[in-house]
Amino acid sequence: VVTAKTINDYAVILAKNGRMDDALARYEQATATYKRALEGLPPSMSWLNHGESAAKCGFDMALINLNIASIKSKKGDIEDAINAYTIGVHGLRQYKQELELAGDEAGKNKNSSHMRHLVSALGRIGSLKLKLGDKNGALETYASLFKEVDNTESPMASRLEKAKAHIKCATIYRQSGDRDDNKHAIVHLREAYNMYNDLYGKNHKDTVAVATSLQQWEEEQRPRS
Repeated sequence: VVTAKTINDYAVILAKNGRMDDALARYEQATATYKRALEGLPPSMSWLNHGESAAKCGFDMALINLNIASIKSKKGDIEDAINAYTIGVHGLRQYKQELELAGDEAGKNKNSSHMRHLVSALGRIGSLKLKLGDKNGALETYASLFKEVDNTESPMASRLEKAKAHIKCATIYRQSGDRDDNKHAIVHLREAYNMYNDLYGKNHKDTVAVATSLQQWEEEQRPRS
């Protein structure tokens, strides 16, 4: 496990210095090393505070997959990036479940690092699916993101991620041109406005921009007399 951590730390340094291919190779090496180490670790979360456990290593591997995804995304390997993000999300959810089963309050804490990473990763998956033109896939991903974010308990970064996701959902529905879809678009944009208003106040430029679009869309939706 120590070896895997060292390799991962080196990969982080390489990535920060722009050596993406080298960093990617090290991240993949670190993942393989973790997998070998997992074979000799106890699965019980009771070990979490006394050393390494399979669950903690699973969390570390999830973060590595998110880093791999980020590099692949920057290199334009969108499908591979989505796959790596998806693996990372699965790992984070598994870790969350392990915490909850162990009675650890961190499992339910929206401010926990695994929850922040989870929300961010879901946001990235949604954006990348949009790049591929997979609008339904993006909508499903954003729906999953919405469930993970609490409008009061979650940290500001996660709530902002949710607000942006609502705007993207609104845009997807709006682009279809269908009247019923326009109604869905307005619902999402209204949610985004409420969130921006809570986060920044009604006079912030982003809140004003959303409010302006919302007003325009609502007026267009009203029946003509």
